[in-house]
Amino acid sequence: MKKWFAFIFAFLFPLAFFAAREADSGVTLLHDGAIGVDYQNQKYYEFDGEFFRIELFAKTGTFNIFCKPNDGKECALLSTVDFFSSSNFLMKLDGTVYNLCNSSFVQREVRSLENGAQLVFQFVNELRLVIDFSYIASREDEAEDIIQVKLYTINLGTKTHRVDLKAIFDTVCGENTSIHFTTDRNKKIRNETSFSASEIENERAFLSSNEKVSFQFVLDGANVSPVEKVTIANINRLHKMEWEALIRKGRGFSDIHGYDDSGIMIDWPDFSLAPDEKTEFTFYISAAENGSSPRGLAYIDGLLTHSQEKKDDEPIPALPPKKENSDKRTDVDFIVPPIKDYQLDPEYIQGLIDRIDALQSSKDVNKNELKKLNAELDAILDKLRRQ
Repeated sequence: MKKWFAFIFAFLFPLAFFAAREADSGVTLLHDGAIGVDYQNQKYYEFDGEFFRIELFAKTGTFNIFCKPNDGKECALLSTVDFFSSSNFLMKLDGTVYNLCNSSFVQREVRSLENGAQLVFQFVNELRLVIDFSYIASREDEAEDIIQVKLYTINLGTKTHRVDLKAIFDTVCGENTSIHFTTDRNKKIRNETSFSASEIENERAFLSSNEKVSFQFVLDGANVSPVEKVTIANINRLHKMEWEALIRKGRGFSDIHGYDDSGIMIDWPDFSLAPDEKTEFTFYISAAENGSSPRGLAYIDGLLTHSQEKKDDEPIPALPPKKENSDKRTDVDFIVPPIKDYQLDPEYIQGLIDRIDALQSSKDVNKNELKKLNAELDAILDKLRRQ
């Protein structure tokens, strides 16, 4: 209950209208008030960084990610066939499944931002899905080696919708090896398999690599939204599967259309979206070259560690004097420190909720830490209600 209360609370507000303004360069920018960004519409756009380049096509609603190693020879991380159409997004809207890249019911556009790029899929006067790409550096003064991917779903209509989202990525890095993917727990994936939500929390990240580059999907950790299921199979089978994907464990990645042609499908939990509401899912993609390990998961875990260290630096006396804004809970045996402004940030709240969920599903639950995190969440929500 806490999870969905905070999830909706953090992102529930009336949708602002689209406006236009003139940038410093004299170019007229559009404004999306629902997610607070200024942008330009593009038919084709290259979001170019030091280490990554993302290509986006408005007509097809497709994209690809390219890595730029030091040797200068750029390599694609996803299949380049047919305008990258084998990597795409699917939506189940009120029971009907839509391939957002080719459905005639969906309008597609590409946006260029000051520090990012977006793919937009629009059901006229109903729903908008925005895929937002931005770059992050895992270490200061080094190239941006992480892509943050956010999926915003916004209800523009007048009725409540039931929504389910999937993403399919036609990866190419691991297809010349016997091991197509490896998880953070070093589980080697050689054939068709799937992972439940609890298994994803345990395996955490999925790595595809070759002799030149390693490519990692980070699906667990601070600021990462819960994932319901991950399926790894032949890419053509992924596209033909029913919505509730059934796999045959042990089946290889080859079919009559191609040899060892694998892909990964990510399925987020379904949700109900009332008029003027929006939801947000976040995950990360990172890469490294020359046999190095991508630092995406380490960076995400560092966010949680840094947040915890800041709290641990605050003294918690055993018998403190009464202080304004200190919060003593009747069901815990410690004092919750005063809530700081950074703890009211929606991303911080979602990260806290995700951490609580991970602890609750763990086999060896740290009950004391779970109590502290729940008490902190209660104090944050209480302060938000009083504002």
